[in-house]
Amino acid sequence: MFSTGAFGYLSDYLLWWACFFSCVLHTWCFFRFFPRSTYRRSGLILGNALILACLLGALSMAGESYFRFVAVETDSFGVSLPARRWFALHTKLNTAGYRDNEWTSAKPPGVRRIAFVGDSFTYGWGVENPGDRFTDDLQSRFDRERPGTFEMMNVARPGWDTGTQIAHLNEFLSRFDVDEVVLCYVLNDLEDLIPRRDGADPTRPPVPMLFNIDSSPLLDYLYRSLWLPREPSVRRYQSWLAGGYANRITWGTQVGRLQRMAQMCGHNGVAFRVALLPYIRVDDAKLDRQAIHTQVRTALEAIGVEVVDLFPAIHGKDWRGLIVNNNDAHPNEVAHALFADEIWRAIYKELTPENRP
Repeated sequence: MFSTGAFGYLSDYLLWWACFFSCVLHTWCFFRFFPRSTYRRSGLILGNALILACLLGALSMAGESYFRFVAVETDSFGVSLPARRWFALHTKLNTAGYRDNEWTSAKPPGVRRIAFVGDSFTYGWGVENPGDRFTDDLQSRFDRERPGTFEMMNVARPGWDTGTQIAHLNEFLSRFDVDEVVLCYVLNDLEDLIPRRDGADPTRPPVPMLFNIDSSPLLDYLYRSLWLPREPSVRRYQSWLAGGYANRITWGTQVGRLQRMAQMCGHNGVAFRVALLPYIRVDDAKLDRQAIHTQVRTALEAIGVEVVDLFPAIHGKDWRGLIVNNNDAHPNEVAHALFADEIWRAIYKELTPENRP
């Protein structure tokens, strides 16, 4: 049946309306024809149940219509209809496939190009206006302080891990003239190296077996809000991720990949830095962000890489004001502004006119 991709199947929506109208029709028939004077007790119970069903049906159809046609918001996995609409409305890619302005292969004369390589955090997942991302914030600061001398490039895609970033960075550096690469490292960048156990994949939401959530955006929303956080694979995701950093083999492999990325940039005459982007919301005490950031920073500095840790930018702040929404823990515009402040202060402020020798 007909589907726009952003509103689901029309047949499903019509079927839910048919069920609701059927409930209303049966309720009308009950009060019109049922001999309530003969079966008072059972009639009272059945009548109240039918009225309640109609009220719940009306409320459900209002919710169904809202989440199917009106709501526009991301979720952590990006699979719901509101999330699909968000990406359709708020993401525009350049010809290279990135959410940024168009780039020329050769950089303009007198311009220093800085490529920020990352995943969904850098991409701006859930941030409607790309200008509110930390990369664009930095661009705006340079435009004010030293106009026409710096170009920020947002080289990020959702779902990228370190291995994927290496593969794409190699092609990117051969295609574009770049002076500096800033790897925007997030704690889940090594999750492709962590073994999956019992056939469960903590990086993907489990599919319910009792009903098809694709047929109802309302059921999908309730499932993601109420049930999914209680699923063992989702609930233990952060512990699973922390285990990757505790495993010597996994962590050693990850350090090797980071070293390879640094060497790749060095061979191309490109400066290489790392910005450690923190998880905003942590639900498991086993994921010690500060300790793991220290672990990553120590390993990178040991191989000669300059590191900017952005954890202090959000430390002590209420995480509820820093995430996109309750079902999506990606950093919002406020968090991106804090990231930009920290990166500017740690790396680029000295390049502004009042701080130059």
